[in-house]
This record gives sequence, C-alpha cells and structure tokens, in this order.
Amino acid sequence: MKKPSLKRKKKPAAPQPVTPASPFEPIPVKPSRLEVRKEKKAAAARSKPVPEPKVKRKDRPKQQGKRPGGALGKPFRLLGTSFGKLGRLEGRARIIVFGLLAVVVVALLLQLRGGRDDEQEVRQALARYETASAKKDVQTLCDELLSKSYVRQTASSGLPCEVALRTALEDVRNPTLEVLSVKVDGDKADARVRGSAAGQVPGEDTYRLVLEDDAWRIQPPTGASTTP
Repeated sequence: MKKPSLKRKKKPAAPQPVTPASPFEPIPVKPSRLEVRKEKKAAAARSKPVPEPKVKRKDRPKQQGKRPGGALGKPFRLLGTSFGKLGRLEGRARIIVFGLLAVVVVALLLQLRGGRDDEQEVRQALARYETASAKKDVQTLCDELLSKSYVRQTASSGLPCEVALRTALEDVRNPTLEVLSVKVDGDKADARVRGSAAGQVPGEDTYRLVLEDDAWRIQPPTGASTTP
C-alpha cells in the first residue's frame, strides 16, 4: 500500500486578463524585402554629403581686383617661374645655365649702352656752353657744364667758380663756338672747336669732355680762358 505524498501540488496559474485590441491601433504588418531594400538605400543617400550646386561662368560674381600686374605682369610672372626652376638646378648644369644668363645680360647692357649717341650729346653740351657763356649764366656753367675737377681747380686758386667766370666773361661780347669734330673714347671725348667773340681773333682749340653723373662735362684747355 503506497504512502500518501507529502509534497504540495502546484496550483495552476491564474489566467491573465486579455486586453481587447483598440480599434484605432494599426495592425502590425511585416515589411517586404523590396521595402527593406528601398529603406536602406534611402538611409545611405541621406548619409552622403550634399554636393554644392554648380555655378555657371556667367553667374559667377566678378572679382573686386584683377590679378596683380594685369597683362603687363604676365612676363614678370613667367620670369619668376623660370628663375624658380633654375634655382633647383645643381652641379654643372647650374653653372652652365647661369653662365649663359650672365653673357646675355652683359650683351643686353652693351646693346643699351651702344644705342646712346655720345657724339650728339657732346655737341649738345658744347652748344649749351656757348649759350650760357653768351648769357653770362655763370651758375649753369659751374653747376651743369664744367667738370667737377675744373671747378675744384678754380676754387683752389682762391676764387669761387662763379666769381672767376663772372670776371672772365665781363668784357666778352657775342661769343660763338663751332664744333669741327668729336672723338669719343669711353667716358672721355675730345672736341675740336673754333671759337670767336666780338673784337677777338677766331682761334681753334681742343676741348676735353668727361662723363660725370651720366652727363658730359667740359674741361676747357689748360691755360685758356673759359670763354669760347
């Protein structure tokens, strides 16, 4: 005969009350694969940065200022680029290129210097000398036409240049100066001239001119007066 079990039997769980569905609550519908794929594409598109709209050339705002130098500045910009490339050269190539550049620069300088008409400028200086002497313009003679060495030589004798010339030109009337020939040798020139004045016998002499401060200055012959 079996003994009765002392374990208590578990009571069955009480049934949970069922909440009636609201008539306004949407019925959940599982999305299809096509809709899931479209949603992923839309999310990926939203995550990408939006590109800026392209602006047409005619719609672009005008620049406030043009590029420095404008059309004239282009050659200088090209030169700057070229010299930048030359600066990166090394070794023998650098020496050869810079040597050629030095030759070109010297040739250009000689060409510019050769384009100057020194003989004509010497004649112009002598013509101004004749005019200033006729007007007794001693200031122009001392400051612009006579050489600095001649002015210093005159001052060393005890008289300023202006005073010495004023005395020398006091009795000179209607001086004239005719240039017979000019020979230029670098920064020096020799001019053969014929000078005359009222009451004086015409004579020929050679005037030495020197290039000082890019202008031809006159050195009257030694022992001769400063009059033509």
